[in-house]
Amino acid sequence: MRGKRLAALAIGLLAVALAHSAVPEVREAYQAEARLFALDNRPGHSRLLALDLPEGKVVAELSLPPRGMSLVATPSGRYLLVSRGRDTDRQWLTVVWTGKEGERWSRPVIAKSLLLGRGWNIGHGSEPYTHGGRLLAFAEREAVAFLFTEESLAPEAAFQAERIRLPNPDHYHVVEAPEGAYLTLLARGQVVLYPRGLGGEEAGRFPCPVEHGEAFHPETGWSFFACARDVLVLEGGKERARLAYPVAGERIGAFLEGDGAFFGYSDGVKHLQRLDPKALSLTPIPLGGVYLRGASDGKRLYILLTDGRLQVREARNGNLLKEVRVAAKPFPEMDEDTGGAIYPDLALWPERGLLYASLPHLGLVAEVDAERGRVIRYLRTGGSPTRLVLVRP
Repeated sequence: MRGKRLAALAIGLLAVALAHSAVPEVREAYQAEARLFALDNRPGHSRLLALDLPEGKVVAELSLPPRGMSLVATPSGRYLLVSRGRDTDRQWLTVVWTGKEGERWSRPVIAKSLLLGRGWNIGHGSEPYTHGGRLLAFAEREAVAFLFTEESLAPEAAFQAERIRLPNPDHYHVVEAPEGAYLTLLARGQVVLYPRGLGGEEAGRFPCPVEHGEAFHPETGWSFFACARDVLVLEGGKERARLAYPVAGERIGAFLEGDGAFFGYSDGVKHLQRLDPKALSLTPIPLGGVYLRGASDGKRLYILLTDGRLQVREARNGNLLKEVRVAAKPFPEMDEDTGGAIYPDLALWPERGLLYASLPHLGLVAEVDAERGRVIRYLRTGGSPTRLVLVRP
């Protein structure tokens, strides 16, 4: 009897030992040439999907606090920043490690969740703000700017940032010029010049009601700011000109950078406004539809219209080159606010001549051959895909 008990004990100890024995480690690596990230903002739930290209397979799904607002990639492509909308008092800033390691791709994971402020403004399109070589994020409701390096986003590192107090809670943008940093204040309707960078002494304020939309032209040194009724032109800390909008009822809210020109746009307009930074002129370009989303690679402009058409235009004069229908039915009427992203988005893969367009109302992402002007396939994501970021090696 005792022998049986000892045998049973030995078997039990062996089982425990086997349960805790070493197992072989498998190298985590994915075969991909690029990785597309799509922010899905379905009602009551937000997630970030990672699709490896060219296969188009979903390799990861990361849960996020609903609803995501902005999605930007750091310059190295190793990290994404995702801001939560402003319709809750818990406005998380989520840091995602993309899995990019040189030529190798690993599984993307959430690296950090930061609760540092409210009213996040972290970039324009898929590009983050930078200032003085560091990443820049605004907590607009607290009137604070955070300056930090990519290294502080690493999973193993503590998040360290310089905090800069700003004049007042507002909606901000920054333009870096030779004479200093211009900070725009939408609510106050002003552009403020800081010769030694944000947080330093002011050197001037310039009136610009409801400012939204900025551009800088290195060749001339001129900075452009879209105001309610005109475009303010500054250079050397002085006002050089004001350019009246050429189309009644249409103002500029942001710019696409083209080839020797900038193209102003805003939600719901029927024209692009071509800004010649040397001649200081604005020229309207009819779209033949209503603007919804746009992107530029410097040589081509890509304009998504509300009826589901995608236009490819050359980026010097804005002439139409190709047009392709990416959505079988028009986008529903929608008005995006700061509570979360609902608009479609565009992501470019210039080396391949490809473009990706999210279709929130269809739960799809269209892959478009921009050179030939045709849809290659639809990637099925489900939900409501909105913001897109393409990360390349």
